[in-house]
Amino acid sequence: MVGPLEAEVLECIWDAGTVSTVPEVHRRLTGTDRQLSYSAVKAVLNNLAGKGWLLKGREGKLTCFEARLTREQFEEEVIRTVIGSLKRNFGKPVLAHFVEQVAVDEDAIQELERLLAQRRAELE
Repeated sequence: MVGPLEAEVLECIWDAGTVSTVPEVHRRLTGTDRQLSYSAVKAVLNNLAGKGWLLKGREGKLTCFEARLTREQFEEEVIRTVIGSLKRNFGKPVLAHFVEQVAVDEDAIQELERLLAQRRAELE
């Protein structure tokens, strides 16, 4: 999982669409209404690299970072991890609560039924 500042840093890296240095990320994250220390940005980038979300390298004397996954791949991996953990630890109550939260109107119920039918077909 990632915290709010880590999520902001990841968004910054994805929006850049290229390898980014600590000074570049720091510049993008700070503005007139927000002050964030250079060392805080560097620490967050290093933490994200340590968690495997960013790739870390060198460009001369500068440390560079790039996203290991696209935004969509990241979201899929986080969702898969969270749901897998919940299902493993809480089983049927998680499924019941999921249905309660997701199936809030007829359109949502039909979409859920369509996805379940698609999954059944894949398993056959």
